[in-house]
Amino acid sequence: MSRRGKKSAANTLAVVLGVLIFLGIAVVGGAYFLFTTQDETTVGKVEDSFTEDVDDSDVSDSDNNKKEEKDNAPKAGKSIQDEVAEVEAKAKEHEDSWDSENASQSDMNNFEADAFTIWDNELNSLWDRLTEEVDASKKDELVKEQKAWNAEKEANSKVAGLYALGGSMQAMLEAGEMEEMTHERVYVLAGYLAQARGESFSVPAEVQKIFDNRKTLDQTFEALSGEWMFDEKRGAVIGVQRSSECEYGIPDSNWTVWITGGDIMSDLEVYGYCGSSETIVFKKGDVFYKLEKAFDDENTLIVSYVNSLDEECTDPIYGTKVQ
Repeated sequence: MSRRGKKSAANTLAVVLGVLIFLGIAVVGGAYFLFTTQDETTVGKVEDSFTEDVDDSDVSDSDNNKKEEKDNAPKAGKSIQDEVAEVEAKAKEHEDSWDSENASQSDMNNFEADAFTIWDNELNSLWDRLTEEVDASKKDELVKEQKAWNAEKEANSKVAGLYALGGSMQAMLEAGEMEEMTHERVYVLAGYLAQARGESFSVPAEVQKIFDNRKTLDQTFEALSGEWMFDEKRGAVIGVQRSSECEYGIPDSNWTVWITGGDIMSDLEVYGYCGSSETIVFKKGDVFYKLEKAFDDENTLIVSYVNSLDEECTDPIYGTKVQ
């Protein structure tokens, strides 16, 4: 082959190699562009999806409940003191949100039920952790204590609702009593759990004031104490006295209630009570006895007898305070 022929062949080979190199670069560049474009599109879809998920307008009631449970879940490393303080803040925020101007009775019932739920959720959370972190002996003790408290809560809420038996306010009064009792019980369980973890825990002074303002059973008896005349001709009275000071005092009891010519009861037979309405309900056999102040008269005591707390007494006894 001549030098010109060799040169022509070399030139042709160089052109071919150049084209191949150009095509290789184009292919690699296109692949890189396609890859990065797909990656960016995927990230964009995730972000869009996340935004849609947290849009309040698209969240169902079930989703709201799940979100609330997640928000209420204890954070790792948080002390029990801080955890309960956050629930206090949430309860206060709920309380401050109340607008009574245009509220219906149904609104009030729901509002009180929601207030109860805030503390009930925290109580259940504390209970689940507490029963996992104490030994078997302590757990048995706590289960027994909690069952007794649950029975007391159910009974006291029922008694609180008797003030508006059958009326639209009954549900609100029952939920209110459960909320107050559960609020206080949360601090008891929180104290137990903190102790099990070796943490310090105390009830804030402003919260303790709330608890102290609730009448105890003893204080409710005290508010109803005395003799109340219901038949002046016979000198018949309803007596509410400390057992140690009562002629008819029942052994091992603190308070005795007696009715001239009728029954005798004591605090040992209390079914439940409501301090705010100054009402105590006793259970003797299948009969319930309700002892309460008249709604509009501090000097009148009423005793009612019923077979069920879902029915009104048709023949109550009204006693007037003996001065």
